[in-house]
Amino acid sequence: MRELTEPSATEAGTGRQLRVLHTSDVHIGHVRGPHGSHRDVCQCPIHAIAATAVAHAADVLLIAGDLFDHARLKRSDVAHTMELLGRVDASVVIIPGNHDVHDEQSLWGTHADHEHRLEVTGAGVIFLDDPEGAVLHFGEHDLTLWGRAMDAHHSEYRPLAGVPARPDDGWFIAAGHGHFQRNADDAHRSSPITAEEIEATGADYVALGHWHVTTDVSVGDVLAWYPGAPMGTPSNETACLVTFSQHADGSAGAVAVDHVAVAPPLDGCAQRP
Repeated sequence: MRELTEPSATEAGTGRQLRVLHTSDVHIGHVRGPHGSHRDVCQCPIHAIAATAVAHAADVLLIAGDLFDHARLKRSDVAHTMELLGRVDASVVIIPGNHDVHDEQSLWGTHADHEHRLEVTGAGVIFLDDPEGAVLHFGEHDLTLWGRAMDAHHSEYRPLAGVPARPDDGWFIAAGHGHFQRNADDAHRSSPITAEEIEATGADYVALGHWHVTTDVSVGDVLAWYPGAPMGTPSNETACLVTFSQHADGSAGAVAVDHVAVAPPLDGCAQRP
C-alpha cells in the first residue's frame, strides 16, 4: 500500500469546515445530458459536477468509480474529461470502478508509457491506482483519504479490504466501489462490501460507488453513502456534500451529509470549452 501526500499551503485552520463533494457512476462515454447539443462523447456530467463543486465551495471532489463507461474511448475524449476536471478549483481524487477497471486493458494505463497516462496524470487530478490501496494525506485540510483500485470485478475482490487503522488526528475517509451485501442472497455478487467491513474502517465517512440510487448504508458511528449517479437512468441527479466541522479549539466536530442537485448545462456540452 502506497502513501501519497498533497502539499500543504497552510497549516490547518480552526473553527472552519472541510467540504467534500462525493459522486460516482458518471459513465462518460454512455450518459448524455438532456439539454442542447452534445459532443460525440457527452461531457455534460462533468460540466454539471464541476458547477456543483463551485456552487458548494468544495475543497475535495471525490469520484468513487466509473468515471468512464468503458475502455474504448478515444485519447482525445479522455483528455477532454481530464482537462475539465483539472479546471475544478478543488483537489480531484478518482478511484476506478467496474466499468473503468484498472487492468491491462484499462484506459487509465497500467504502464507509464500507456497512451492515456499523461492525460490522467497531467491534468493535476489524483488517481488512486494501487490495487492494494493507497493513502492520501491532505495536510491543509487535516484529512486522510484511503482508496483501493479495482483491478478485477469478481466475488474475490473486496473494495474495503486492507483499510489501514484510522489516523490519530484529523478526518478519515475510505473510498470503495462495489455491492453492499444486504443479506446472504448477495453473497455471490462481485466486489462485495459488508456492514462489518464498513464499521471496521472506523472512518468518519465511507464514500461508495456502484449503485446508481442514493442509498444510506451507514453502520454504527460510520457514515457510508452511495451518492447516486449524477445523470442518466437510473439516477437521482444528486451528489453527496459531506461537511466536516471543526471547533474553534481545533477539535473535530460534526459530520453532515447533504444531497445536492447536479444540474446538466441547459445549452449542452458541444459549445462549451
